[in-house]
Amino acid sequence: MIVVSGASGQLGRLTVRHLLQRVDAARVVALSRTPGDLADLGVATRYANFDEPGSLTGAFEGAERLLLISMGSFTGLVPGHVNAIEAAAKAGVGQVIYTSFARAGEPGQPQALIENHRDTERLLAESGLTFTALRFNQWPEMWNLVGVPAIAVSTGVLPSNSGDGRVGHITRDDSAAVAAAVLADGGCEGQLLEVTGPAAVTDADVADTLSQVTGRTIRCEQVTDDELAAMLAGWGLPEPYVQGWTGLGAYKREGWFDVTTHAVERLTARPPASIGDYFAAHPEALRPARD
Repeated sequence: MIVVSGASGQLGRLTVRHLLQRVDAARVVALSRTPGDLADLGVATRYANFDEPGSLTGAFEGAERLLLISMGSFTGLVPGHVNAIEAAAKAGVGQVIYTSFARAGEPGQPQALIENHRDTERLLAESGLTFTALRFNQWPEMWNLVGVPAIAVSTGVLPSNSGDGRVGHITRDDSAAVAAAVLADGGCEGQLLEVTGPAAVTDADVADTLSQVTGRTIRCEQVTDDELAAMLAGWGLPEPYVQGWTGLGAYKREGWFDVTTHAVERLTARPPASIGDYFAAHPEALRPARD
């Protein structure tokens, strides 16, 4: 049996759908705090809440492989991850596939969210469980969360504080396809897999891509951290988004996302989508607010 946690979320749902292209639906169990929302997936469902340890051992029972979709944190290890790993060990899960983040275990990582992933990977290594960590690079969906592409299309300027920093963007869909492949086929035991798109690109490359996709001239303008924060605030973005996007640019500048691998093609037998492919497929994310 293959168990997918967080199945009501975007990554979880996509993973189940990719998984059903590889295995019979009878082998799949989807977990959620709201299992009633999963009827459309066409698989068995169970209630599971990482914050309720008592709900987890039974939810994981019989799992040959388990996808442990991570919970975000900027303040260290998530207790729910501890609960899930302990329950997986008690339930005798054959292999845990954990969704981690790019270069999570490297010394000197400045990103606050990395501590949670690093410590979760460490707990998995110490648990005695067979596990695989999928270290996903940045999703291009992050750009849409902040709305920067639409602003760039509207103004003709993509402001950036990332300098020549490069990012190996991988789409959420490709991430789900990789997770489904490991869940279905096994393998990759004990590996910390960096999973990326086909190329690492700069923000200047992104501006060029936006120009090609929209037919509008968009240029990348390098600004300081303070200048970028002021611009984003002036566009009405909430303060957490202003600080988060500005900090992300600094991490790009320092090279923390400059990674490319062939993991997607090797595991899924299909090439990963480029950031240009992503934007071309999501024109709604590029539509200026005034249109």
